[in-house]
Amino acid sequence: MITISSDVHLRTSTMTALDHDGTKIMRKKLPNSPEELLGFVRQFDGPKQFSMETCYNWPVMYELLKDEVDQFHLMHAKKLKSIVESQSKCDGHDADEMARLTHIGYIPKAHIACAETRQFRRLLRTRVGISMEISSIKNRIHALINANTFYSQRPKTFKDLFCKRGIEYLEALQLPERERFIVNKLLKEIRFLERLRGEFDAHIERSGFRSDDMAVLETVPAMKGRVFKYIVLSEIDNIGRFRNSDAIAAYAGLVPRDRSSGDKNRKGRMRTDCNEFLKWTMIEAAIPAMRKDRSLWRYYKEVKQRRNSSSARLAVARKLLISIYHVLKEHRPYYYADRKPQVAHV
Repeated sequence: MITISSDVHLRTSTMTALDHDGTKIMRKKLPNSPEELLGFVRQFDGPKQFSMETCYNWPVMYELLKDEVDQFHLMHAKKLKSIVESQSKCDGHDADEMARLTHIGYIPKAHIACAETRQFRRLLRTRVGISMEISSIKNRIHALINANTFYSQRPKTFKDLFCKRGIEYLEALQLPERERFIVNKLLKEIRFLERLRGEFDAHIERSGFRSDDMAVLETVPAMKGRVFKYIVLSEIDNIGRFRNSDAIAAYAGLVPRDRSSGDKNRKGRMRTDCNEFLKWTMIEAAIPAMRKDRSLWRYYKEVKQRRNSSSARLAVARKLLISIYHVLKEHRPYYYADRKPQVAHV
């Protein structure tokens, strides 16, 4: 089988081809045009496999070449970097190393979702980005207000600074001219982004995304009638690709870093090499899930007593994701610990 690997950039791609023995037969730098790329792949007869690393433009390469080769391998960029990183960094060297790894079957694979799922995922990720931007602006307003007032001076008629009464307080608060200008503009930006988020939510509901797992996922707390369920389904895509619940927790970054060696067992901060959108969703879903399932609330209080509120929320998010894993894997409804299962009367 001919092995072809490519180090892909925006304007060019460096292609390396190996024969069935693993001997390099060609390396060429090509412009990223469909004609040039297809011409390079089609010049080799017989079965072919193609590999490239994940990057922002991998989907267009996948759609172009998936029917031209027998096997298309998408390599996990971060895992690949730890394997091939060296003091010699050039596109040709990277393409050669990827080709050799593909030839021997040592491939740090990344999951390839179908085109519809990828498109829906981009829609959802953009929506999540809007929510993150709103939170960022609110934090900036909080910082500015804290710099000008004491917390004890705020009225006790509201808990959230951005509820209806909180907004009225912000608009009436006496601030220096420059900082009043900042607050007014940031509040205007929040209103715009919230309208934009609402438009995204309406479009997502109309999009008609369907999955066989939708019904059972909606039995999980915080997953019914929310954008959360769509993010979970699109980011997980296929629950069978995770070998166990620990694997999906690691994928979502809800496990600590492990620096253990020999007799020493060191756990660090939460992992950052993860799916940040699934992680955000589970953390956001933790609070509404605790309101639905009191056993999660008790678990939260137990962890909070030992650690702190942030660690407790992460623990609930991890527990909720593990429950989702079993619900999807076994295709069964969520089990509420406080509710006795119904037994048929004989």
